[in-house]
Formats: sequence, structure tokens, C-alpha cells
Amino acid sequence: MDYLPTGFITTYKQSIIATCLVGTCILVSQIDERRDNRARKTIKNVESEKMKVISNRDHVKKKIEATDRLTERVNDDVFEWLRETEIVLQEVGNMTVVDELGQLSRQEKHRQLTNDGAVKHRHKMLDKLKALNIRCEFKLFSSPIPSLEHFSSENFVCFASTKEASDRLLQALQSDNSYKIGLYGKRGSGKTTLVKAVAEKAKYSKFFDEVLFINVSQNPNIKRIQDEIANELNLEFDVNTEAGRTRKIYLTLANMDRQILVILDDVSENLDPEKVGIPCNSNRCKVLLTTCRQQDCEFIHCQREIQLSPLSTEEAWTLFKKHSGIDNESSSDLKNVAYNVAIECEGLPRTIIDAGSSLRSKPIEEWKASLDHLKYSRSQYDIFLSFKGEDTRYSFTGFLYNILCREGFKTFMDDEELKGGNEISSSLIKAIEASRISIVVFSENFADSPWCLDELVTMLKCKERKNQQILPIFYKIEPSWVRHQRNSYGKAMTKHEEEFGNDSEKVNKWRSALCEVANLSGEHHKYGYEYKLVQKIVERIRSQT
Repeated sequence: MDYLPTGFITTYKQSIIATCLVGTCILVSQIDERRDNRARKTIKNVESEKMKVISNRDHVKKKIEATDRLTERVNDDVFEWLRETEIVLQEVGNMTVVDELGQLSRQEKHRQLTNDGAVKHRHKMLDKLKALNIRCEFKLFSSPIPSLEHFSSENFVCFASTKEASDRLLQALQSDNSYKIGLYGKRGSGKTTLVKAVAEKAKYSKFFDEVLFINVSQNPNIKRIQDEIANELNLEFDVNTEAGRTRKIYLTLANMDRQILVILDDVSENLDPEKVGIPCNSNRCKVLLTTCRQQDCEFIHCQREIQLSPLSTEEAWTLFKKHSGIDNESSSDLKNVAYNVAIECEGLPRTIIDAGSSLRSKPIEEWKASLDHLKYSRSQYDIFLSFKGEDTRYSFTGFLYNILCREGFKTFMDDEELKGGNEISSSLIKAIEASRISIVVFSENFADSPWCLDELVTMLKCKERKNQQILPIFYKIEPSWVRHQRNSYGKAMTKHEEEFGNDSEKVNKWRSALCEVANLSGEHHKYGYEYKLVQKIVERIRSQT
């Protein structure tokens, strides 16, 4: 090479170097292109799997909507799959795709496509999407919901009337148009047992995430109801005023991220859930109340009012046999008495269960005595009102009678035409004997009336013989007037003694009756709003019937 010019050698070396550089650049470019293609292919696969996941998700949602949630429960792994799907789709949505690189330089596009972190993330998302698409083929999408008996811890039997009410309750709880639901029926018809079972079934069926059960009859005061709700929610009040507590409960329930059912059991007065702090305007929080009266359902504007009817004769007999031990081996005489006992229970499950359980293995004499007692308890009237007509007929007693009748109590209010002479009429005696509770309104001139005093004597006989209840009301007088026959009562008894004699057996019975009834637990009203006294009386009557 010594004969080659120096300049030529230099040029030759430069040419070789240039050729090598060009080759290297071409090789690097080819490698970069292969990396870009792999990245683009991964992104394309991610997009394809994502669309499959979206399609599968929509299909699963439609399948859930088509499931009869009253009879079938969608399995937990289906909802878990949906939850994971939404999370993964959110993560995939945050990925940078090729179309979003726009007018970036080739080098910048390459850098973003082949970034180690981005590559790993794409492969991770691709694996997650593929796994979701594989898992959407569920082995068991749903399973049958057990019968209502499965969800009750008590001796619960789902008869025709119970099933009808439970089906209507579950439909209402599932409905988007029912935020306030009322279940009404006679005391002892099994409302509490039913709503507890229905609530458990609704929770199992994923209608609700949480259920609050509040017994209103034990806590009729709003503050006490609020305390019980706060205890269930582990909630502490910052402000202890009723308005502050109401607002705290309302905001807590309204802002919950889960669906909740609030059960107000045994509502016995006009109770507005929103005054307690319970929001009643969305499916996130629903209210279910139980009451003896349909009027309570109407008061709080329930979208659904559902009646729990008594059991049929055949159902009552079936339930009674279960708890009393009556079977084919029992004597015909015992079965005959037992059947009549079951009928006298008026189709009320609680009464049937109590009566049957108490008579199990007892001699027939006790069965007959129980039958007589039940016949007495199924009296013609719930309440007998005793009062001095001219004192309170057109004021307090008239108002009380009207309210008692509106509340659904069969109330006897004695009229003047039933009274005649100096002896209590047979019609009044029968009315007292046919009543479960006697209310005596002791007013200023009550003792002036021999008929009112005779009524007292008859009531005490019924109390002793038939366990009848007596509720004395001391209306604008002191109980001591009645107990010790003072003031107007003392004057009245002196007048009777003048008419019938100091040692008259009749007057002595009246004195004894006044003293005995005055010693019973009653209500004393001296002044103030009479409607509050009426409310207290109604509450006491409800608790005793």
C-alpha cells in the first residue's frame, strides 16, 4: 500500500467508516422499528381485549337485570368480577395509545412506545384483560334463594297470607318507586317476625347492604329513636338539640355509599321518619314500618301499603297442632276442644303459638278452661266507657270516644236511654261483660249517678271473674276525692245514704268500689291540653290489647 497516495488512503478509511456508520444506523433503525411494531401490536391486543371485556361486562349486566331476584340470587363472584372489571377498564383508559401521540417526532414516539415502564404496564393490562375475559364464563351465575323460613330464627311458618304479604314486601323493596313501605295488621298477626325474615332475605338477595331495626313501641320518643339509630350506626352527635341530631342522622344516611333499609317496628302514633332524620326520597335509603292501623301508613304517605291478613281456619288448625302436640293419636274429645281453641285465636299466629304451647300435654280440663277464657277475650267490645253524661259527654269523653273508634277499637259509650229507674239495666251489664277494658271517667259529679256506681261494681266483678282491665281517669278532680269520698264525692255518698240508709248494702258496695278502682293505676288530668291525655290513654290501651 506504500505506492498509494496518502490522500487516497485517508479517503478510503473514511469511506469504510462511513459505510460502517450507515450500516449501524440501518440496523438500529430496524431494531427500533421492530420494537415499535411489537409495542403497537401489544397496544392493539390490549384494545381488542378491552372491547371484549366491555362486551362481556354489558352482557353480564343484562343477565343480572333479567334474573328474577325474588327467586334467584346472583352469586358473589359475578359482582366481584364486575367490580374488578371497572377497576381494570379505568386503568386501561389511562394508558397512552398510538393515536394520542399526534405530531410528536419519530424519536419521541419511539421513546414513549418503548419506555420500559410503559411496556411492562401494557403487558400487565393485557394479562388482566385476558384473565377477565376467561373468568366471565361463570360456572354458576346464580342460585335459588331459600324459602322465607330459612331466614327466620323463630318458629316461622309461611302460610298463604304470609307468603302473599312477603312477596309484596320484597317486590316493593326492589322497586325503584317505593321509598316508604307500610305493613299493617292486627296485633299478634306476626308482623315483626315477618319483616325480620323479609329483611334478611332482601339483604341476602343484595337489595340492601345494611338493615337497621328500630322498635318504636319501646322507644316512642323521637330522641330515643334517634339514640337507637345512632347506636346502630356508631354515630356520635356534635349537637344535642333535636334539630341538630336530626340533621346529623339525615346527612349520615344520605351520604352512605351503600344501600340501607330502616325498619320502624310497631309504630303506634303519627311518626314522621324525616323528623327523626331518615331520608325518604331515594332508593339508597328505604323505610319499612309495621303498624296495627292502615291510617299510620297513610299518614307518612307510604307508596306501598301491605296488609298481613289473619290465617285461614285450616292454616290456624295446622299451626295449632304443630305447637300443641295434637295428632291422630289424640282422643276425639280433646281434638274437638283443641279445634275450637284454635278457632278462638282469630287466626293470629302469636296467639295460636302461645295457646298451643301452654296447653301441650295438659289435661282436657285445662283445655276447656282455656277455651272459656278465649271466648271471654273475644268480647263484643274492646272498651266500655263509663262517665257522667252531663259532665263530659260533649267535651272530653265525646272526644275520647271518637278517637278510640278512629283508632279501630270497638267502643261502647252508654247512652241515657239504656238507663232507667234506680237499677243498672241488663243492657249495660251485658255491654260491660262483653268488653275487654273499662275506662272510668271520674268527673266532679260522677258519684251523683247510681247507674255510674252500679257500673263500677259490675266492672270489678268482671275484673275478678274474667280478668277484665279497668282504667280510671281522674278528670279535673283529685284521686283522693274518689278514694276517700271527699268533696263532691263525699256529698254524693251522704245523699245516697239518706236515700238508701246508712247501713245499706248497696251504698257500702259503692263506697268499696270507689276506693278499689281509685287505687288502680290510671291517668290524672288537672289542666293542659286534653289531646295529650287522649294520646296517653290510646297508647295504654294499645299496650294492653
